[in-house]
Amino acid sequence: MAKFHSYYVLCPLIDQNSFLGVNVDRENENVLVTLGRNVVNKYRLSDQKQIGGWTSKDHITSAVIYDTEQESYIGVFNKNTIKAWKDEGENLDKLKKYKFTANILKVIPRHNQTSLIIFENGNCASLPYGIENRKTYESKLFIKESETIIEVGSYNSDKQEYICFILKSKSTKRERYEILTCAVRDELGDLEKANVIREKVSRTDNVFVVGQLVKNDLVFFLWNDSKLSVYNLITKSWKKMVTVPWISTSSCVSLAWMGENHLILFGSNTDEDGAILVAFNVILGVGSCKYPMKMYTKDAKLYCFNKRIILQGSNHIAMVPYVVETDRNLSSLLGSHDIIPDNVTEIADWGTPTVPLFPVGNVIKDLWTKGLTERNLCAQIIPLLIEKNDLKGILEVLNEFKDIPESVIVSLLSYAIKIINPNSIDVTDEDAVQNLCFSEENKEKIELLKYLLQISFSDAIIIPHLRNSFTLSGALFLISFIVHVINDLEIHIVYESKLYDWCILLMDTFYQQYLITKDNKVTYVLDKLQKLTVSLIDNLNTINKAMPVVDKLIHGNQVPEEKALSSYTIELINI
Repeated sequence: MAKFHSYYVLCPLIDQNSFLGVNVDRENENVLVTLGRNVVNKYRLSDQKQIGGWTSKDHITSAVIYDTEQESYIGVFNKNTIKAWKDEGENLDKLKKYKFTANILKVIPRHNQTSLIIFENGNCASLPYGIENRKTYESKLFIKESETIIEVGSYNSDKQEYICFILKSKSTKRERYEILTCAVRDELGDLEKANVIREKVSRTDNVFVVGQLVKNDLVFFLWNDSKLSVYNLITKSWKKMVTVPWISTSSCVSLAWMGENHLILFGSNTDEDGAILVAFNVILGVGSCKYPMKMYTKDAKLYCFNKRIILQGSNHIAMVPYVVETDRNLSSLLGSHDIIPDNVTEIADWGTPTVPLFPVGNVIKDLWTKGLTERNLCAQIIPLLIEKNDLKGILEVLNEFKDIPESVIVSLLSYAIKIINPNSIDVTDEDAVQNLCFSEENKEKIELLKYLLQISFSDAIIIPHLRNSFTLSGALFLISFIVHVINDLEIHIVYESKLYDWCILLMDTFYQQYLITKDNKVTYVLDKLQKLTVSLIDNLNTINKAMPVVDKLIHGNQVPEEKALSSYTIELINI
């Protein structure tokens, strides 16, 4: 199950048409953004700060990469020239040029190997071999003149490396696609042309491709009827097609690989009035998360680096952090894919019992036998229990569910705060808040509140419900309660992480009210949260300073004494 976090702007975009792409830097935390024909910048993903960059008079024609084998940055200039450099302070215009006789499409990095130069004519070569033989390298077409390489990837099978191209050729009626694979020779990095395999990409229906991706040994094609085809390069076989939900396939869709069996897709939403990000589980064949966005960008470049999605927008490069939760309850995936009528399938009666095979409460037994998902069950049962003010019933029902809708979470939070009645005290009175939150009288009510703060949720979905159904006073009490709980030394680390998520969520949801309201209670609560944050950061800095000393003590190294620093020194010279 995937989960998206808040949307950030990584950097402004100079020119959407000249944007060339993003690649990983030497450190995984940093990325290289080739913004245009003359600008390459280095950004740190954790704080979106620019930490380096280069400019060039020669036109850059492919996204700059970092080659781990050569320990150098590699750039393609004017389609036929390669330059390599190591330092951030180097002048790209003064670097040595390696000019080729054939046009270069791109240079692709490889894990623990030198990068591959991919030529527009379909040939390829390892970086050292290609540079050494650049003047005599074969320029004969490896692909047909009518074909264009639109995707490139490499994969390994039986200790042999292969290159994979997705080729597109336009006939009189429609665009045609082919998958071309060929073995790559060691060290030289060129192609064993006797070992070429072509696979046509076609369907009998009157449909066309709107998105494609090569990732490891899999090739993905998205069609305009929302069907996703997957071709396995190892077994040379197609998997059964599945339907991708929530996203419009009437226009181009960008694809990238999230990891953990998840694709990320960016395209227009189904109403054609905005854009949407969709996480899709290719193993289960269902959508697991979606993130609505305002602007759709055709043929937007899409990447996933270090648990972050990098997306090309209309006038900026965007970043969306994400988490893939492998242990999330699978019931949350039910109903996330489109139901397609199938009149051919015959439904057999296997004598399946209508009584659940595991014990459930009487409240949900009747609805459970109808096959409803947990989210639907919660949405029907819990509002009724809230109306009846049945706290014990709510606690019993919640213990039987793992997947609870965001709207129900907000309703339960409002109910829990209402029965705790924080309006009876002054939120700036620390003792009163402490007594209210941890008194024996409110034990069951506080247990409900603590349980609700541990439930997983989607930021994009829950924020509208909070803005519509939650009050500012409720948010202030919730922040005060979270601060008190975090200060408890016995708190579990997973629960603590959820509380930090809630603090961020409450700040994002009510930031306008915080700015506009001049109430002293708002200032006091936010100041308390800031002091807690500063205290936690100070603790982390203390640990960070202590770790080298502890490491030296563990390994038996002598810890050097700190020398007193002064503004000047006196040095005695014996004559």
